[in-house]
Amino acid sequence: MRVLHLAQSDGGGGANRAAFRLHRGLNDLGITSTFHPGRKVGRDPDVVAAWPTIAGPFRSKLAAWLDIRSLDAYPNRRGDVFSPVRFSYGRPDARLVAAADVVCLHWIAGSFLHPSDLTRIGKPLTWLLHDLWPCTGGCHFPGACRAFERRCGRCPSLGSSDPNDLAERDFAAREDAYAALDLTIVAPSRWIASEARRSALFGRRRIVHIANGIDLRIYRPMGRGEARRLLDLPTDERPILVFGAMAATSDQRKGYGALQEALKLFARCPIGRNALAVVFGGEQHAAQDIGGLHVLHVGRIDEESRLAQLYAAADVLVAPSLEDNLPNVILEALGCATPVVAFAAGGIPDAVEHQRNGYLAPVGAADDLARGIEWALDPARKQGLAAAARETAERRFDIRNCARQYRDLFADLIEARSTGVRPV
Repeated sequence: MRVLHLAQSDGGGGANRAAFRLHRGLNDLGITSTFHPGRKVGRDPDVVAAWPTIAGPFRSKLAAWLDIRSLDAYPNRRGDVFSPVRFSYGRPDARLVAAADVVCLHWIAGSFLHPSDLTRIGKPLTWLLHDLWPCTGGCHFPGACRAFERRCGRCPSLGSSDPNDLAERDFAAREDAYAALDLTIVAPSRWIASEARRSALFGRRRIVHIANGIDLRIYRPMGRGEARRLLDLPTDERPILVFGAMAATSDQRKGYGALQEALKLFARCPIGRNALAVVFGGEQHAAQDIGGLHVLHVGRIDEESRLAQLYAAADVLVAPSLEDNLPNVILEALGCATPVVAFAAGGIPDAVEHQRNGYLAPVGAADDLARGIEWALDPARKQGLAAAARETAERRFDIRNCARQYRDLFADLIEARSTGVRPV
């Protein structure tokens, strides 16, 4: 079995990290897996960049710049991410495509591949939904908008009232391209599987639920005191909360505003007065005080072992996303036996079990999020929550089990291609 992965990059961002973990997990099973990203940032010899010449980096920046310029026609657009598909810079190696039995698509936005590029692959395709961009007109998380269930246009993300706007045109480009594809959708969470089934573009496709996985040898429990010492964090008994995302404080969807409100409320309770919050992801900047609670901003953490130390050093991970799929940070924290307090948004309830391995608050309810933090920090619950967190990671999110499920799916698709009988 030969598997080729197409992804925007081999590093940076949760989608790319999840894709690369799957690639390594398949390799560990003895499967020939090749990672073929638009932008190669690491040094792994298994990673082969999908650009044809030494001009590739320039081409990628130019295509992305031209795509972004198409948004200038919409001065009233919202601040959420919208990725047009006017241009593309990726040119998958024809020899790698020809040798593959299955091609696995990941996050291909950012001008890596245009939908029409997919029609030239000619192999069974799986598409792992890291967000909903593949079945919308360009937004990644549509929020309250349900146009993708019918046909995009008059896009609220673009601030548009035009039925033939950029979202409609890009939706049409997807519709035309997908019609010819041998395509199976893989959904990491039950929530995104349900959204895909409601979509006009994927509603009649085969949709398989396979949760993302993590390497439990990296994300594992360790002594809290040792982890704090390695990170130069306070080694006393004060509670430490951790929150993180790629754009932790600037991406409204990740809920930093709600977190700030929750921390102000939490700081009023006895256990919150001496607590410390650590924020990772995005730009590193000065520490701040939120309602009397000290907050450290440590910036981006790329090294997985160091990230695991941070989870292990914390008493709780707070995940206040307002809309999300199955965030890596939650799976990673659970692997480190760190309970999670979160909003019950999107696919998060697939991982966080209320009052078993963490606490789920209604989406946007900062007051209940604060109560959940206080509840999870009760010393009488600490041992039980930690054990349940690790047990959940081992039972549901081991990358080895994830890779085995993909191997079985790929085998079905390969057999279907050879026999002409499509699996259901």
